[in-house]
Amino acid sequence: MAYRRRIVFRCDAHPEKWNTNSLQKCYRVLKDMNGYECWLARGGLLCDKTDKIVVIYAHLESNEMPLLLKNSMLLLCMLAVLGCKNKAAAPSKDDNPKPKEELTNGLTAAQAAKVVAKVGEETITVGDVTEQINRLSPYIKRRWATPEKRKEFLQKLIQIELLSQEAIRNGLDESPEVQRAVKQVMVRLMVKNDLQDELFPASVDESRLKKEYEKEWLKYHSPEQRRVSQIVLATENEAREIIADIQKSSDPRARFRELARTISIDEAGRNRAGDVGYVTNPKDIAASKENGPGRAFEQAPGVSEAVATATWTLTRPNQLYAEPVKTALGYHVLMLSTVKPALNRSYNSVKRLIENRVLREIKREKMDEFVATLRKKANVKIYQENLDKLKLELPKAGEAAANASQSGDVMELDAPESAASDMVSSDTNAREMSD
Repeated sequence: MAYRRRIVFRCDAHPEKWNTNSLQKCYRVLKDMNGYECWLARGGLLCDKTDKIVVIYAHLESNEMPLLLKNSMLLLCMLAVLGCKNKAAAPSKDDNPKPKEELTNGLTAAQAAKVVAKVGEETITVGDVTEQINRLSPYIKRRWATPEKRKEFLQKLIQIELLSQEAIRNGLDESPEVQRAVKQVMVRLMVKNDLQDELFPASVDESRLKKEYEKEWLKYHSPEQRRVSQIVLATENEAREIIADIQKSSDPRARFRELARTISIDEAGRNRAGDVGYVTNPKDIAASKENGPGRAFEQAPGVSEAVATATWTLTRPNQLYAEPVKTALGYHVLMLSTVKPALNRSYNSVKRLIENRVLREIKREKMDEFVATLRKKANVKIYQENLDKLKLELPKAGEAAANASQSGDVMELDAPESAASDMVSSDTNAREMSD
């Protein structure tokens, strides 16, 4: 469920004394806050020159009510500080260019400010309703196209506002959970706004990327491979009887898997229904030794030369090798599962993937160095004797999964140093996923 809150901030300072650049910076900070998005009508500035006041409308949304409430208060504090500065600041023509009329969601600032409902001291405007509906997918948005549906949508916004106000009256804005959320938001803002350009590079040198590509050459190149399953028997006669049994079955694959689980003397393979994994052609392995250091293919662990050679006589899935294959383990009955095509990815095709990964590594290193510097400056003390007294009630076997699915209020903690560094990698993660 998405929770929404609307804030109206009024200041008796003359509109000319408000620095629009500061307002825009405030707007960008709000947009960067993790956990919710915000919208400021007409760039965040509405002026009533008759009464000589400044009115700022902020529309906040979050999936977490405590985070929404706390950050609403942070916004009010931010605007209050800005208002105090503007009262003392001298007016500057450069700081106050005449705002250009812009449309937001097809509405002018005056149209967006029209009030459609009032909940206590808070108001819901045309801009609020329009913004929320426009966030929906085109398919769902059509559900709210009629006047009747718009009234229903407005009732939902009123309900959220009522619950939000009740939460504040109950003191949830001062709860420890909200305080923890505020700290996380502050760290994210600092990383994104203050440290991004100062500590973290935007790109990686081409030579390093090529070295990484060469170092991981086998990750981007592999010959054709064949996945095979096996049943291992103690004697040749047993193996031949099993081959005949499978050949007579109406479903050879299912019969093979059943026997692999029940009679195979390969204990490790029993739980996998005899699956051995992907097998490389011995000829490809021999030829790859001429490719140079770091480019030689290797056989899958535990796969003998005899099994590999026999596997590569099979050409179609579920094909059974007609003879038992003898190795030190016993006599193997083999069946082909799938064929995996060769992989050959050029440097240019994986360059962006490599760069994203290297950027994440650099950012984590820089963040760890930054945190280490802060540790030296701060007076950090750890009381191990008290930490050792910590007692946790761990779930019994079988209860862990059930508890994990039912307790949505448990807060997961990241590792201290990596918690902050992980915050800087979300952008490159998203880029890599898009590849």
